[in-house]
Amino acid sequence: MSTVALNETVLKNTRPEVEQWLSEFVERHSGFVGSVHLAEPAEEGEIVLVAAHNLPPSVVNGAAVVVIGKGMAGVTAERKAPIGITDLQTDNSGVARPPARVSGSKGSVTLPVFAPDDPTRIVAVVGLGFPEPREFTEEEIARYKEDAATVLTAAQA
Repeated sequence: MSTVALNETVLKNTRPEVEQWLSEFVERHSGFVGSVHLAEPAEEGEIVLVAAHNLPPSVVNGAAVVVIGKGMAGVTAERKAPIGITDLQTDNSGVARPPARVSGSKGSVTLPVFAPDDPTRIVAVVGLGFPEPREFTEEEIARYKEDAATVLTAAQA
């Protein structure tokens, strides 16, 4: 049993309304774990974790502030495109950071969410993980991405 406590950054940025949305999002898609990073209140070049579902504290702490271009969420924000990984546990693409394996997730996807008034500006990155390896189809990713955009309603609450 891990005794790692959540760090101050995580506790300061946690958004209960987004956590509720995330729990429902993960459940709707039969996922196992999930995360939401927002561009606000982050510094330039970063995104901050505001919600996590079923992630170990060590992973949550490590993902509290993500530099654009680092890890799945950061690379998704940089590329402004979804990233799907068949098996996070065996992935060697360099996109997923090794500490993310502690999540136990295998098939994993991160989804960019754009500002409603500016389809080029990332406002959030939503992560979704599954307990089994998965090949994600374009149709699945499109469906997840469309649903992920609903996080904005919770984030504005």
